[in-house]
Amino acid sequence: MRKLLVVFALLGMLLPGCVYVNMDIENKPVQGTDFSKLKTFSFKQKSESKKDLEAILLNTAKIELEEKGFRYDPAAPDFLVVVNFGSKAFLERGNTYKREAYEYDYISKSYSEIGVVKAADASRVNNTVRIYMMTPENEGLKTFLWRGKAASDDQEGLEVVGRCLVKGALLKFPAADGNFREKLNVRDCE
Repeated sequence: MRKLLVVFALLGMLLPGCVYVNMDIENKPVQGTDFSKLKTFSFKQKSESKKDLEAILLNTAKIELEEKGFRYDPAAPDFLVVVNFGSKAFLERGNTYKREAYEYDYISKSYSEIGVVKAADASRVNNTVRIYMMTPENEGLKTFLWRGKAASDDQEGLEVVGRCLVKGALLKFPAADGNFREKLNVRDCE
């Protein structure tokens, strides 16, 4: 019995290194934006109720942007970064059906649809991270420069895969425009 417990403990330690996040990514830069002229960024925090998770996701965005040559400067940023995130649990019941998410899209000023759920009998979580980059606020007016979205259906929530979704959304920033798929190992996102 003790040997069986040790085997399960070892398997439990090895499995997190093998977890991949398959994500759908959508990048939409605003035409005419030249990010080579923008050097500094800051964050605009949005969520009071989930500020611990938001801090983790913002830190991941900071690391990714700094790796791309941008510098964090809260005093005089060239652009602001907003990270919007959410999870919605659903149960797939063997039938294909459509459902809507409850996430607000700043650009279209509407709630977005997640899409079609694939048929299977498993409990899943739809995780979505949206990243908006805008000019610093000037008398309440915002000019969007870039937006990206990464979404995945996983067994885990944003606490586990959120960093990967932020990294995936910023993977091809600022050049890529359009939709693409990425697969990242959770261990590479820590």
